Amino acid sequence: MKKALLISFAVSALTACGGGGSESEQSGGQVLGSVVADAYLFDDKALARVNSRRGSNYSAENGEQGEAELATWHVCGDTYNSLIAENLYNQDYDQDGVADTNLTDDKGNLYYNIDLNGDKLAELNTLTSREGIYLNVDMNCDAAADVNIDNNFDGISELNIDVDGDMVADRLIDIDGDGKPDFSYTDSDGVSLAGVKVLLQGKYGEFETITDDNGKFSFERIPTGSYTLKADDVVLDGSNIWTRTIVEIEEFDDSIGAFRMHQDPIITQVNVNNEQTLTGLWQQFSWWSDDIETEYTVGDTVSVEITVEDPNDRPVIGKFEVGLRPGSEQVITGSGVYHYQYTITEKDTEEYSISVVAQLSNDDGFFGFDGITDVEAYISFLMADYVESEELEVETVTVGDEVFVNQPDSTYMQVEVQQPIAIDGSVQIDVEVSGPDERVAEFHIVGRKDSTADLPKGDSLLFEADSAYPHYVYDIRYLTYSDFLVESEEVVIKIPLDTKFKPAMVDSLLINGVVATDVMARVGQTYQLKALYSDPQNDVVECRFEKTGNHSVLDRVISDWGVCEVDYTFKEEDAVDQFNITVFVRNSDGIVVWQDYDDAKWSDVSVTK
Repeated sequence: MKKALLISFAVSALTACGGGGSESEQSGGQVLGSVVADAYLFDDKALARVNSRRGSNYSAENGEQGEAELATWHVCGDTYNSLIAENLYNQDYDQDGVADTNLTDDKGNLYYNIDLNGDKLAELNTLTSREGIYLNVDMNCDAAADVNIDNNFDGISELNIDVDGDMVADRLIDIDGDGKPDFSYTDSDGVSLAGVKVLLQGKYGEFETITDDNGKFSFERIPTGSYTLKADDVVLDGSNIWTRTIVEIEEFDDSIGAFRMHQDPIITQVNVNNEQTLTGLWQQFSWWSDDIETEYTVGDTVSVEITVEDPNDRPVIGKFEVGLRPGSEQVITGSGVYHYQYTITEKDTEEYSISVVAQLSNDDGFFGFDGITDVEAYISFLMADYVESEELEVETVTVGDEVFVNQPDSTYMQVEVQQPIAIDGSVQIDVEVSGPDERVAEFHIVGRKDSTADLPKGDSLLFEADSAYPHYVYDIRYLTYSDFLVESEEVVIKIPLDTKFKPAMVDSLLINGVVATDVMARVGQTYQLKALYSDPQNDVVECRFEKTGNHSVLDRVISDWGVCEVDYTFKEEDAVDQFNITVFVRNSDGIVVWQDYDDAKWSDVSVTK
C-alpha cells in the first residue's frame, strides 16, 4: 500500500539539549522523533478492519454467526471440487478443532479459505476472524481473486478493499491495473513507518539515521542551529513519499514528535508582485497586501509567481483566475515555477480587494487537499480607490391599491395580496428600491403560457392574468441585484384568483384495495392502483401515476392523465430501496395549484423479486 497522502506537520520547531560555545566547539543534544504516514481515503472503522496486522489463522466462524455467514457466502461447488484433491477438504492445520482451509458443506461444495495448491495457505475466499474482513474473494468461480487481493498472504488486503464486508469492492486501489497498489487506504491518526531513512541537514553537516520497528528515530549530539529534517521512502508502486520541515535546535531537550510523510505536490515559495518573497511548505497559502501596507489602483499590474515541488517529478498543472470572473482563467503547465499577472480594472475598484486564486495539481488522478485540487493559494490585493457601493434595499411593494412595507435589512419579502384578481383581469405591480442605479430588475411569472418570452424587466409590471395558466393563487417573483452572489433582493407576490372553485386533493394510494405502504408487491405480478382523493366541488377528476424515488427517470410514467384506477405489472427494476409511486390529481375546472395539477402525494411501495 502507498503509505502516505495527506501532509500534516505536528510541530514547527524542534529543540534539543546542549550548550552554546563556538562554531568549532559545539556541545551536542539529542533529537528524538518518529515518522508517521498519514493514510487517506477510508474512515477509522476501515482502518481497524483493513489495516490492522493480522495473523495467518483464518477460520470459519462456528455457531449461529457461522451459519449466517455460510448462508450468504458465494458457492462455487464443482468448480473448485475439480481443482482440489478430496483429502485436502476441511483441514485443521493448527489442531484447534476448527477447519482452516477448503471448508465444504454436506455435499462437498467448497465455501471458505480455499487452498488450491495444498501449501496449507488459503489462496481464495478467505474469511478472517475479524468481522467484515474478506480477502482474495472469487466472485465468479474462475479460481481467481476478484476483490480484496492479498498478494503476499499476510492477511492484509493490498488491492480493491471491501470496507463494509458486503462482498463488493469499495475502493479500487490498483489504479493502473499493474497488480500493484497506487493509493493509500484509510483516514487515521497515522501509521508508524519502520526502516525509513531520516536526514538532518544544516550548517554543521548532514546526520543520518533509520527509524526502528515503531517508526522512532533519534540523533545524538547535534550542535545548536538551524536544520532541515528530511525523510524519504519508496512505496510498492515505486513512487516516493517524502517530507521536509525546518528544525531549530536550541539549548534544551524536546522531541519533534511525529511528523507526516507527504505524497502531493506542495508550494515552497511565493513571489508577490516582486515586492515580497515567502518560503515554506504549504498545501494552502494565503496572503493579503496589507502585510506590506500596499494598495493598488486601476492600471496597476499585479503578478504572482509560485514555486511547486512534486515528490515524484510529475507534471503539475496550475489554474489561475481572479475570483470567479469569466475571462480571467489561465492554465499553466510548468516545470515547477508558475507565473500569472493581471491588470487592475475599473470594475475591481467596486470591491475591497481582489484575489488571485491558484489551484495546482499533479497528474496522479487524486486530489489530496480537498478532493478538487492538491494545492491552493489565495493572494489578495487591496484596492486603493475602493468606494463602498450603496446598499440595495426593497422599500415597498404596491399591488393595485395595496401597499406592503419591507422589513429593514431583509433580502426576502413575501407579499400576500388580499384583493383577488379576475381570471381575465389585470393589476399593476410597482416595487420601490433604494440603492445603486446600475442593477438588474426582472419579474418571473410562475406558470406563464409563453415560457420562451423575455422576462419582464424593471421595477413595474402590469400583470395580466391571462398571460399565465389559471391558478387558484398566482405566483409572481421579483428579483433585483447588482451582483447576484453578493447583493440581491427577492420578492414573492401571491395574488388569489377571484373564484369559488376548490382544488382536488390526494388522500392516499391503494394497491389491490390495501394502503400502499402495507403491501409487498412481487415482480411480474399485476396489481390494481387506485387513487383516493377529495374533490369539494364534486367535479370530474383525472389522475396520473408515476414511479419515483430510487428509480430510473426513464419509463417512469405508469399512466398519463386519465382514470384513477389502473393496472400495473411490477418490473424487476422496481425492486429497489426507496421505491415510490406518486399520484397526481386535478379536477376539470381548468384551474391548477401547481404547473398542471392540483395536488400530488407519493407513497412508499415495497417490491420483491
